[in-house]
Amino acid sequence: MDINDLKTAWNTYSSQEVDKHHLGRETINGLLRNRTKTMIERIDRNIRIGIGILLAYIAYIILDDLYLSKILINEPIQYPSWMIPMDVFSNTLIIATYLFFVIRYLKIKRNFSVDLQLKDFLTGILDTLKTYRRMFYLAVIILLINMIVSFAAGLYEGVKFSAGGIENLATSKIFLIIGVGLGVLVPLIAFTFLALRWGFNKLYGRYLVSLNEMLNELKETPEVD
Repeated sequence: MDINDLKTAWNTYSSQEVDKHHLGRETINGLLRNRTKTMIERIDRNIRIGIGILLAYIAYIILDDLYLSKILINEPIQYPSWMIPMDVFSNTLIIATYLFFVIRYLKIKRNFSVDLQLKDFLTGILDTLKTYRRMFYLAVIILLINMIVSFAAGLYEGVKFSAGGIENLATSKIFLIIGVGLGVLVPLIAFTFLALRWGFNKLYGRYLVSLNEMLNELKETPEVD
């Protein structure tokens, strides 16, 4: 074999190796695109579930204000007037947080292509979910604070209404009421927080892990021209 035959053989071998490497990158990117499409379909489904939950929550707020509180309580408790803006703020924050997530998510889907801009698409969805998680937990904290204040105010007004005022109660009775109130409030707050956190992780949280893993795989695999 002369030198020209050797060069030809080497070039052929090198070309085959490059083609195999090129095919590997294409295959990996194709798998990532398919996984992304499957994941986005699931997020779309969970968004529809979230919208249903949000609508049910809004319906509950309206029914509670208009009907339930009047049916369950014969003598309406007069809550402090400053609690009304707090209720409105916490409810508005919850609704606005979810609407922000949905609108931003749909905007990214409209502006980026899974097939042509996979990395930008994944980055946009990941950033949106991270921002939504921060806003979600802020809304949860505000909601829990609102629940604590509302419970305390309701308990105080209830005691004042039934006993004619805190000053008419014995010290032991006051401590008993506080103990019973904490016994009800602490499990309620803990259950609400854990339930909301579980719901978020069930609907969206696990996708944060998947998105990070997919982006890391994409960074390790050069983009195919």
